[in-house]
Amino acid sequence: MRLLFVGNEEEYAASIAAREDGRPFSLFFCTALSEALEQHHFDALVIPALKFLSAPPRSRYLPLVASGPAELAEPCFESGCSDFIRVPWTESELYARISSHTSRCLTFFQAGIKIAGHRLIGPMAEIALSDDAYSILMLLADNCGRPVPKVAIASLIGIAPQSGRSIDMRIARLRTALRSAGARELADGLRCLHGAYRLNT
Repeated sequence: MRLLFVGNEEEYAASIAAREDGRPFSLFFCTALSEALEQHHFDALVIPALKFLSAPPRSRYLPLVASGPAELAEPCFESGCSDFIRVPWTESELYARISSHTSRCLTFFQAGIKIAGHRLIGPMAEIALSDDAYSILMLLADNCGRPVPKVAIASLIGIAPQSGRSIDMRIARLRTALRSAGARELADGLRCLHGAYRLNT
């Protein structure tokens, strides 16, 4: 596993509880995040919370873990991070958190639906999800039963926060995919209220 830490070695060292023997991943550093680095060469990104909040990546389809004090967890999730890890953390904990996002396999038992990678597998069809649809569905599934603001979805897929109509169209396509796979009730349970989408299972 190849992880990119957005910061220098001193910032990384200040985030961990203690160095461990046999680091379970390959670690790389950069001071600024480019789209090429973000999408093509690494399995996940780790970004100090304040850096993430000051300039969230415009486009992101890799798991992004924000790292910082507990009081920054909520604003980081609202800005679209995949996970939040409280400092100080161990490298084993970081590895476990990221592994849970890089090998996702979700099952909605009541709907008869399974999500494996970018594949939506249901009783009626198996459908390939676009990067946007997959990212949105994972965010909604991670927050199942809780409202996810449109601004968080916009940040996740790299579009302007004001692009509410564009998000609605993506959600409509996601509903169509769910219905085509045979999960009509799950699709009908994906609703918007007060500017936030909620997935009910």
